[in-house]
Amino acid sequence: MSTGLIILAAGASTRLGRPKQLLEYREKPLLQHTIDLAAELRSDSSVVVLGAHAKEIKEKIDPSKLDIIMNDLWEEGMASSIRLGLSHLGRQDSRLEHVLILLSDQPYLTIDVLKELLKLQADTKSIVACEYNNQVGVPAVFSHHFFEDLMRLKGDKGARGIITKNLDFVSTVPFVGGEIDVDTEEDYRGLA
Repeated sequence: MSTGLIILAAGASTRLGRPKQLLEYREKPLLQHTIDLAAELRSDSSVVVLGAHAKEIKEKIDPSKLDIIMNDLWEEGMASSIRLGLSHLGRQDSRLEHVLILLSDQPYLTIDVLKELLKLQADTKSIVACEYNNQVGVPAVFSHHFFEDLMRLKGDKGARGIITKNLDFVSTVPFVGGEIDVDTEEDYRGLA
């Protein structure tokens, strides 16, 4: 059973006014925290999807063993990065059974949360999502049964819509602090 991993990091950070992927947090860029966690998982195939500010971001991160791909359609929104990442993983591994989708701006994500997602996914053929602030969302693992749904996403719609439409097939893992992401300077100043 093969699991691929996609880190979504193509956004322009318009509300922040600078690349949030590169905000220093605990002595390294936010995106690097996510990359380091992904590397710990030793996934069969992993990809970081960049878009806006790609050149600057590439210069300041160490992708470890993750592929970096460029989303030229990043202005369309998150859906284009999911489609591109999933297509890339499918070409890398024809046995791809599951995909774990991560964001680049959830500073409180831990390896324990990710391992619990993957452990629970091994026992199901559906979706395992994080639960925080009375909602479900990413990080989340999708079985191949949902790949077509992911490939049909459009615009700035992420994977949450697929999760909420299929709640009967969703298992959850608690993620304390999962609702905290960084969109503004105020968000950034509030990080512990």
